Amino acid sequence: MTPKEIIAEQAIEMFFSSGIKSITMDDISRETGVSKRTIYENFRDKDELVSTCLKMMDERFGNKYERIEKEAENSIIMVLRFMKLGIDIFNTINPLFFSDLKKYHFKVWKETMAERDKKHYARTLSILRKGMEEGMFRNKINIEVVAILLNEQLRILSDETVFPASRFPKSVVFENVMINFFRGIATIKGLELIEKHLGEESDISVTV
Repeated sequence: MTPKEIIAEQAIEMFFSSGIKSITMDDISRETGVSKRTIYENFRDKDELVSTCLKMMDERFGNKYERIEKEAENSIIMVLRFMKLGIDIFNTINPLFFSDLKKYHFKVWKETMAERDKKHYARTLSILRKGMEEGMFRNKINIEVVAILLNEQLRILSDETVFPASRFPKSVVFENVMINFFRGIATIKGLELIEKHLGEESDISVTV
């Protein structure tokens, strides 16, 4: 790996574990064995480092999403595996990471969310079309409206005034949004598959 990749990989691990604010460039330098001067030669400031980390995370998780899309037998299994992956991700990240990102790196957070929303919207449209063709989702839904609604519901994960992390783990909120949302648009056939597979870990496991 290049020094830039080494720095970013270590920063991701530390940010996930302790949040962003408490981790300094000195901390990252000490953990990587890379001089602070080299860090600043690769990253103008902490904002740029955080932005790079987010892009690397998006690429990493994007590859996992693509694999799920290719391997899932149907749209219901796809949704449940997406949900399982999301739960696993949220369970491994300190809630401070999300609150620090929004509070102390708002511009980076806003730009990242805008790009992520586009990807999630396109992915949701694809899932909805596939599910309707399979008879898993009701054919009278407006997929554009439904895709926007799901994106907006998932935005609530970052709103600490609605779901403070001290009371509501993000993984729990995410799981409840996903299950209830897709139950709401599913056909009887889709509902039967959701209920069948929800409790069967082997059917919705994800290799991460």
